[in-house]
Amino acid sequence: MIICTMAQSPNYIVTPADLNKDWDSLFSTYWDSWKTPLQAVGQLTFVGIGTGGQTEESSFAATKQHYLAEARSNPAQKWVKIEDPERERRGLDPIIGGGIWTLHQDNPFRARVSHTRPEGPKLPGPDFEPGSERHGLRRELYAQMWSWRPTMMATTHAYGQGLWILPEYRRKGASEAIMDYWLKIIDDLGMEAYLEASSLACSVYLKYGFVVIEYPMLTFQRENPSSDWLELVRDMQSHPIAIMWRPRGGNYIEGKTILPWLGKAREHKL
Repeated sequence: MIICTMAQSPNYIVTPADLNKDWDSLFSTYWDSWKTPLQAVGQLTFVGIGTGGQTEESSFAATKQHYLAEARSNPAQKWVKIEDPERERRGLDPIIGGGIWTLHQDNPFRARVSHTRPEGPKLPGPDFEPGSERHGLRRELYAQMWSWRPTMMATTHAYGQGLWILPEYRRKGASEAIMDYWLKIIDDLGMEAYLEASSLACSVYLKYGFVVIEYPMLTFQRENPSSDWLELVRDMQSHPIAIMWRPRGGNYIEGKTILPWLGKAREHKL
């Protein structure tokens, strides 16, 4: 077991999550972190999130079980937890966040290009009612947001699926503790890494050798959309998702580092 601490936050401990003992607490922090702030991507990813009551409770329970089944079925998918022991001394759950990544020996998305699901990308957990606005918008969002994966991702790579911290622990070194832990692993393995970053998280990844490759232009069309549809689309377009890449070792030099999917360095044009 590896324990990671940070000089500026010596009480934070990052370790692999025990899917039997930690799952309920860990997934609760994952769900709660999406609610602050509650943005359109979260509302489309997790049915009922932020609504309270029975709808959210049922969706949370079902999503938690789907994610757990996926984690158990895929040994290449790694979940970690970050704890603050001081909370335990106060009688609180010590888990304050976590991270997910998958270590790929091939590009699984490339193989799916010719076998595209007619109903669109499948996410863990409940979906919206087929034919509803949110059902269609969810499909369009992920089809566009994931469209880069088959062509850009290297054969062997690490894919960062998530990093989250409870709101009261943000900007206090907890995200950096998880990044230190994760990047030591992938650097020891000599792997490059990819991820999609929210506007909130982008600055953290930039500090660790990731570079923004692209901000996908998400476009959505619908005749006579409702106010809910319009509000969701405006929110997504005002909080762009960044496609980010980190070369092996995190040493990137603009204009010199070769982008593997292009076979050449990036050229900037005014």
